[in-house]
Amino acid sequence: MAQAIVNLALPVITSKVEKVLDAYPASSYRQAFSSTALREKLIAYVLRRIPTLYATTEVAKPYSVGIPVNCFSGEQHTQMDELIHQGIQHLITQQQTKETTPQTSSVGGGHLTPSSWFG
Repeated sequence: MAQAIVNLALPVITSKVEKVLDAYPASSYRQAFSSTALREKLIAYVLRRIPTLYATTEVAKPYSVGIPVNCFSGEQHTQMDELIHQGIQHLITQQQTKETTPQTSSVGGGHLTPSSWFG
């Protein structure tokens, strides 16, 4: 049978992100992270910053181990929690910066217009 590689950190981090966002005191953060895309960015933010564990499993069998929390030490769980909070702050700041930064036009503001290309 064919084997599949499974990321063991992904379900742990996804579960932790859900718990943190559900318990987060600021309602504006909960509202911002109600977007699936922003939640996925948060999960990716954490995944990029921690060591990741993988396992192999049979492709025909569904991955039914559950959330493999015992694969990580207490220190790694603490690091994940801290990274989730850092990621929330980073993504919210990034989103606010995008909202407050004026959009520049590619035609105006000293850029050359097509009529100036030919003299």
